[in-house]
Amino acid sequence: MATQPRYAGLALALVVLWLVLACLVAQLPARWQLRATRALILAGVPALGWLTLLWGPGIGVAGLGMGLLILLGRPTARRRRRAPPVGPGQGAGTPPFAGGPEGHS
Repeated sequence: MATQPRYAGLALALVVLWLVLACLVAQLPARWQLRATRALILAGVPALGWLTLLWGPGIGVAGLGMGLLILLGRPTARRRRRAPPVGPGQGAGTPPFAGGPEGHS
């Protein structure tokens, strides 16, 4: 079994630091989030390449998946908070089972 290079732990620590920073970007004000996300992408590409070089393609793909999950998972969380659109005939006071245009008998 081959031993890991001397800097393998440093590459793994760098990727873990990147993941922590990516989680903290959501705490920034909205006007800074896009810049911080771009900076994370610019810093993450070489870190992911270094991780893949030292730890192999399996760990590299797992790191890519975790990074994508964190970066792309934030916008979906914001979309879920919106209220669903109200269809025609289902206003605020009209229950969905109420009679249509012909009225009640």
